[in-house]
Amino acid sequence: MPPSTGMFVFVRMFRVWAAARASGENPLPHMEESLEMFAASPELTAACASMFDLVEAHLGRPLVPECCCAHRLSRDEQALLALLRHAPAAAQPLASPAVPHGLPGAIRWAALAIGRAMDGTFERDNAPVIEAAEPGRCPFTRSPPLYAV
Repeated sequence: MPPSTGMFVFVRMFRVWAAARASGENPLPHMEESLEMFAASPELTAACASMFDLVEAHLGRPLVPECCCAHRLSRDEQALLALLRHAPAAAQPLASPAVPHGLPGAIRWAALAIGRAMDGTFERDNAPVIEAAEPGRCPFTRSPPLYAV
């Protein structure tokens, strides 16, 4: 299955968010500007920014994007896409084989909100194509790239 428009937009929003934060700016206006051509659901930007902030806080480290023009995905970008894909089945205390430790409620909520907003914007063209390469392991600690865009 080829990458979806929603996947490209999500990765672009992450890279814009990371660049704005690195330069000390508020990322939300930059993220909204990057979505203008898509007439995106209004909650998409806020849900993405919330998820990125929550994941960083949970990991205790900054998320690392790939270069803004790169076709490859960073390890963290791959993990964020996998999180979107597996969030519906990753409720705590129950978990799925892809996310055996479950997801904290706030991160899961943000991922589900992103999915709903993408459905409204891209008409079901949002399904990330990233699968967990090693079920049972946290995707944020895996090092080999899974997919190039």
